[in-house]
Amino acid sequence: MQWSQVCLKIFYADYLYKDFRNLFTYYQNIDNAYYYSLTSLYVICIGIYIIIHKLPQLEHDDFKMLLDRYNLKKIVTLYIAAIFFTPFLLVFSHILPGLQQFFIKVQDLKWAIFFFFFASHFVFDKNKKLLYTILIAEIIFSLTGYFSSFKDFFIVAIVLYVFVKRTYTYVNYALFGLLVVLLFNLMIVWQYVKPEYRSYLSGGESAQVVTVSKTDALEKLYELTSNAKNLKYEDGITNLLDRLTYIDIFSASTSYVPLNRPHEHGRLWLDAIKRILMPRIFFPEKTVIDDTEKTITYTGVGFAGANSGTSISLGYVTESYIDFGFPGMLIPLLLWGVVIGLSYKFILLKSHNRIWGFAFLVPFIFQINLFETALDKLVGSFFAFFLIYLFLNKFVIKRLDNYLKN
Repeated sequence: MQWSQVCLKIFYADYLYKDFRNLFTYYQNIDNAYYYSLTSLYVICIGIYIIIHKLPQLEHDDFKMLLDRYNLKKIVTLYIAAIFFTPFLLVFSHILPGLQQFFIKVQDLKWAIFFFFFASHFVFDKNKKLLYTILIAEIIFSLTGYFSSFKDFFIVAIVLYVFVKRTYTYVNYALFGLLVVLLFNLMIVWQYVKPEYRSYLSGGESAQVVTVSKTDALEKLYELTSNAKNLKYEDGITNLLDRLTYIDIFSASTSYVPLNRPHEHGRLWLDAIKRILMPRIFFPEKTVIDDTEKTITYTGVGFAGANSGTSISLGYVTESYIDFGFPGMLIPLLLWGVVIGLSYKFILLKSHNRIWGFAFLVPFIFQINLFETALDKLVGSFFAFFLIYLFLNKFVIKRLDNYLKN
């Protein structure tokens, strides 16, 4: 995912027969931003590889035998319960702002139940009508949220399908191609309708909130997508790639730091770590993270911020550059890769069993999958998720496992 956010415009420039730099607003240092970003991802992968490359493999037959112990009807019941329960967590997060990060991370754990739900249907070739019905309904209702998480279902479904299948037919490859094309076109249309749709959801306010019912939201979305026929396909691709590719801000930062502002010598990483040691429930005076303000500070470019209902972050790789420059930035990123690898290994091997280990790795990936995530949010999200995982693994999962097997 992060590789695509760095590299997609390389291929688009080839397609258009254009110079790579002509596809960016802040093109002055775009070559450096590209190479620094790609090198950073390689270094993070090396850190992960150092830890996980000798992990024991679980054979497909053994995985199937372990999964066969679970009751499919109870898995379906639990997942449907998670669907209805998770929206209330968002409500609680606004009622108890000091615990907002906690409730948001608990929401992510629905993906662990989704793992059981999806894998059970495909490993044992069960009747998939219920799976498809629920999945389609989830995707449709995900479109009523301000950020819309429909793409997450496609990504997880594709990854899990690769995980549970061991042989592929031409039909499987055709299905893969169809899903990728469908997702790509949905994202193009979403980028086209998003500005007006979000304005409608928020009631015209400059805030990332939803003030209308799901029915009204879907009706408005249908109205806007019906007008998408006016969208030129190539313009849609350009808009989508502009949104996905995230090295433009990095280029602007390398033009500004250290020429106009010195490197921070580790202050941004230190602040991100200090924030996790100061939970807001105990430190209510802790400053609110303003991504856009930080981006303006280190690029010298004026961006619309929270007052306009938007948030533009530097991204954790860019912040590492601001801290240490290149190649110094590669040291903390290598260590970050090691931390990811250690966490991955711990979850896989120390969970209640290997099935739960795989299940928890699905929401775990969502903590680290985006290139544009701000450093303090990345570290905070990662730490909060891991604490919740430790709590659930110790006090909840054993009972839940017994329920699903009984």
